[in-house]
Amino acid sequence: MLNLGTLTVPLLRSFEPRIAYYKTFGSLAKSMLIISSFFIVWDIGFTEWGVWGFTPAYLSGIYLFGLPLGEYLFFITVPFACIFIYKCMELFFPKGIITANLAGKISQLLIPFCLAVGILSYDKSYTASTFILLGLSLIYVSWIAKCSWLPRFYESYAVSLIPFFLKNGILTGSFLETQVVWYNNNENLRIRLGTIPFEDVFYGMLLILGTLFFYERFEATRKSRL
Repeated sequence: MLNLGTLTVPLLRSFEPRIAYYKTFGSLAKSMLIISSFFIVWDIGFTEWGVWGFTPAYLSGIYLFGLPLGEYLFFITVPFACIFIYKCMELFFPKGIITANLAGKISQLLIPFCLAVGILSYDKSYTASTFILLGLSLIYVSWIAKCSWLPRFYESYAVSLIPFFLKNGILTGSFLETQVVWYNNNENLRIRLGTIPFEDVFYGMLLILGTLFFYERFEATRKSRL
């Protein structure tokens, strides 16, 4: 139900001529195949090692490699919805909200923060892996590839946090008797934003950053062929 709610509005609005999100579905599918596959392998490992797990009462009962069906759908519906928000930000704010200069300063703060938290939390697998991977990814897109879309990413991800807190809040126990997804607190910082682990905000950022990186590359190739 949560995955359906995440997908419904972006899918219905994808065919509006002003957004024309549907035209980019090929690029989106290829980028999600690359990044979501990586995250699913990561997820399978962490589930097997007890870093996190799932409460059967809230699931369909369909499993593959130890992951419930809803978890696989998560890695389709969430990137789909977040890239849709990214496209809407392009439409409604064509000049952008965050400047390239400000985006650079955000990266200058985020990169050392992520690397420091990840390294200092070397004994906490969820914290260390999430923050180190995000820090390294930001180094690449900010300083090596120098991606021009980075300001748009930061502003669209900030908007994405609104539905993120609603969906993840429910998944982690808000409004429910127990969590849909539970976490082993020995593997994270034990800091919660409501019911949501602090790491989830940065895990989500890494997921969308990676998806957007390949999405923009595939889109550039598609547009060059038109």
